[in-house]
Amino acid sequence: MSQVYRYTLIMLCMTTSMLVAKDLQIPDAQPVPAYRMERGYKPEITAVRVDTPPKIDGHLDEEIWRTAPLSSRLIQSRPRAGEPLDQPSEFRVAYDDNFIYMALWNWDSEPEKIVARYMRRDDSFRPDDYSIIVFDTFNDQRNGYWFRINPNGARQDGIVSNNATLNTEWDGIWEVKTQVTEYGWFAELAFPLTTFSFDPESPEWGLNVTRNIKRLDQRGIWSSPRSSIRSYYVSEAGKLKGLSGLEQGLGLEFNPYILGTQSEDKDLGTDEFEFEWGGDFRYRISPKMSATLSYNTDFAAAEVDERQVNLTRFSLFFREKRRFFLEDAGVFNFGGLGSRIRRRSRTTPVFLPYFSRRIGLSSSGQVVPLIGAAKLTGRVGEFDIGIIDAVVDSTDDLDSQNTFVGRVKRQIFDQSGVGVLVTHGDPNSDYDNLLLGSDFSYLTDNFLGKYRLEANVFILGTESDNPAFGDSLAPGFGGNVILPADEFDAELALLQIDEDFKPALGFSPRRGIRRYFTNLTYKPYTESLPWLRQYYLYYEGEVVTNLSNELETSTHTFTPIGLSFENADYVELRVENSSDAPEEDFEISDDVSISGGDYSWTRGIIGVETATRRMISLKHEFSFGDFYDGNRTENTSELTFLPSKHFGTELSYTKQDVELPEGNFDIKLASLTALINFTPDFTWSNLVQYDNISDSLGVNSRLIWEYRPGKKVFLVLNQSYVDERTGFVRKQMDATLKLSSIFRF
Repeated sequence: MSQVYRYTLIMLCMTTSMLVAKDLQIPDAQPVPAYRMERGYKPEITAVRVDTPPKIDGHLDEEIWRTAPLSSRLIQSRPRAGEPLDQPSEFRVAYDDNFIYMALWNWDSEPEKIVARYMRRDDSFRPDDYSIIVFDTFNDQRNGYWFRINPNGARQDGIVSNNATLNTEWDGIWEVKTQVTEYGWFAELAFPLTTFSFDPESPEWGLNVTRNIKRLDQRGIWSSPRSSIRSYYVSEAGKLKGLSGLEQGLGLEFNPYILGTQSEDKDLGTDEFEFEWGGDFRYRISPKMSATLSYNTDFAAAEVDERQVNLTRFSLFFREKRRFFLEDAGVFNFGGLGSRIRRRSRTTPVFLPYFSRRIGLSSSGQVVPLIGAAKLTGRVGEFDIGIIDAVVDSTDDLDSQNTFVGRVKRQIFDQSGVGVLVTHGDPNSDYDNLLLGSDFSYLTDNFLGKYRLEANVFILGTESDNPAFGDSLAPGFGGNVILPADEFDAELALLQIDEDFKPALGFSPRRGIRRYFTNLTYKPYTESLPWLRQYYLYYEGEVVTNLSNELETSTHTFTPIGLSFENADYVELRVENSSDAPEEDFEISDDVSISGGDYSWTRGIIGVETATRRMISLKHEFSFGDFYDGNRTENTSELTFLPSKHFGTELSYTKQDVELPEGNFDIKLASLTALINFTPDFTWSNLVQYDNISDSLGVNSRLIWEYRPGKKVFLVLNQSYVDERTGFVRKQMDATLKLSSIFRF
């Protein structure tokens, strides 16, 4: 090798190293231009077409990541909206015929303080540092796709519907790799175009990017940096331009599965092995419309429900966890009943006219196999359409049943709509059941020039040939107004349900009622106290009467103290006044009943929560006071231990002591979750639950390996034990091995 050639090579390597080193220098702080804070301003970035795709490894050293247009910086939205993030963030976008590629630079001058304890897919990992990418693929400011990642490469995804709801149970096929270095943490992402529905002719998508810096409790966002803006508000997204020649392929998706289950039930004296197969076939009829057929729909890999204790006379709510019903579920949202301000005190919906869990699960919660199901979802012109028809298998008590759900919604104005809903069938009886409803939703981001406002009204009716209900159409109606803002939230709601109203495919634990609901929250950030981040003052009130306006139940909760400290710890003090007027006696525990009559009682609640960014975090709530004509104390604790991204555990324990004139009893509920993460795509989760009401112990163990994007292996073990005098004795066990793959063409 000649000296000249050797010298040239050395100089070239030194120049390249200098360029790379320059690229990795943490950018200097920059003031935020005033125009970026103007309402309605949408930043833009142009995607660059590539002939050779980047290698998805988290090392942002390809030429494209040095030459593609660089985004403007993310701007702090919380706690000091409009100021620069303490640690800058920026990104670039590229694409080819089949993928959208992104590179994220999350610079950090103190990388040793980056919080990254979660690794399992679909964990919330809100206690971590993270980034969120949102695509509005039709640029309609209504619907989109939401993706969250953390420095470990953990993934969470969801679908945005109507610019108001986020369904994080949806799983898309995409890839991400991350790197944590002395300059911060960086991510490289690849999104197959077959993951999205989009218009191939459109050169522009909506796009927004969010970053959370946990140790500082700072959130930054690219477009619309206001504290009231949530990451999934696609109407606030910026613009991704320069797209052309995108291909969706044939629009075919095949998701087959095979599984084998070994089960044993000592009470029934059975010990058997079953082999099953089935799957879903999906065809994208148009860029905005798809049809899905499902044969022998299987829910073996769904997580088990968390145990709940019921001290009311109304039924509990368990959320849907099955993939077939979760995909495109936002199309079926009705009357704004699926979108609520996130409140600490309420997780259960009051009423849902359509609740997919009714299909394929009995009223007692037992799985009833689906012989087959068909679904049509999407958009035609200005109409959103959703149709589901499912055939439920026969049982010992019932013949095979057919269920139908139809939803059509016409888009009007910028973000509003008017629609109809129909459900038919009753999977838990031989009686006919029909529900018809219509709703109007109004959504604007410019109420009084600066607020977001959501308002909904709806009217419904049911008809059933069940002699327990009237033979005429039983009505129901309601509405709500939701106003979230930077320093306050407000919600008002009204609901009336007829005595004979019976939605067989819905969730309606109470009938013959009028319900009035109010939520008011004041949550200012503080500047004068360096140790206090945010103060909360809120009131929540619910009053339920019968149709003669006689009080049935009421709950008024007032929180005079809610303090979020600068170190992210939180304390609150609540006072709760409740009333109940049961007409008849009802059993609240074995051999303990509440007599009919009028009751009113007051309770105090003290809550403490330590910062979740720590290795060990604790949440404890103590409540005390009256309960009907007696007393009740309750202690609820959650202890989380996350020593490593590869291992985590959570222990929760609840104990209630109830003293009533009719008798005393206590309730104990405990659970232990242990999680082992081998990689972001290979995890082993274990859940052990116990309650002294059933005197039973349940064990659920799930090993999930996504060995290639969209291709998974599940190994699921469920066991139940009964507490006998000799100790816990196993009564039931089933072990399932399931193989599932997604093929797209």
